[in-house]
Amino acid sequence: MKCTVSIRALCVIEYEKYIYLDVYKTGSAHLKHLLPEITEGEQVRLRRHAPITAARPYGWTGGKLVFVTVRNPWDWYTSLWSYACERKGAIWRFFSEALPRDELKSMFNTEDPVRSFEKWLRAVNDKDFMQRVIRNNLPESGLAGIVGLYTFRFMRVTTPYPTVFLKSWLVPSIDAAIRYERWFHMYSEVLRSESLNADLKSFVAKYRQRCRFKPDAEEIIDRLAAAPRNASTRVLPSFRDYYTDETRQLVADKDRLFLELFGYRFEKPPS
Repeated sequence: MKCTVSIRALCVIEYEKYIYLDVYKTGSAHLKHLLPEITEGEQVRLRRHAPITAARPYGWTGGKLVFVTVRNPWDWYTSLWSYACERKGAIWRFFSEALPRDELKSMFNTEDPVRSFEKWLRAVNDKDFMQRVIRNNLPESGLAGIVGLYTFRFMRVTTPYPTVFLKSWLVPSIDAAIRYERWFHMYSEVLRSESLNADLKSFVAKYRQRCRFKPDAEEIIDRLAAAPRNASTRVLPSFRDYYTDETRQLVADKDRLFLELFGYRFEKPPS
């Protein structure tokens, strides 16, 4: 059985003076809630999880400051899987519509999290499997099996015209993907989900006048910091507990972009 649903365009949250590229499961729901509280300017565009050129096909950045959020790739996958285990999100929807019940249960079994997560992680890195469950985007690009799902989603949001250029003929390897992201990324600032509120306060202090952040923006961030949104509930204490040596290396290979460009490591967060 094959899924007949296609993924909707992945995000641009745009205000008068800046643009936030909303990459799924990187703290974007939290920022979507915070930004209108700390910004004096009006929001002019909202298209969750979309390439910047989908929202601004001709003007691109329009001279606005563009920033993005990133997350440790090993943590990103466990968050995505845990969210699907709660029967939430696009991954759950696509898998549940495409797979028989027994196969679906084996991939989202919180009673055996390490084995179940491993099966799911290998599946999302398998080209033939992904073509079974998703009609477009990653399988359509030809990059399934070449780069990890997180790498693809990140590049799809942060580089121009991904439906045209983010293809295997132009990005035939993870090395090519890293070069492509270095050359064509459309953000100038990066906030890390592991230190999101602290990074946001530093960002606000640096660009207060340019982006029209409120004088008390830092206080507002502190006040609202304890209310994370769209968070998944995990069975095991740490994302590291879900991995075997083999699955740890699988992410290191397929999502090496985050290791090289942002310094992420499995052992500990970057300093």
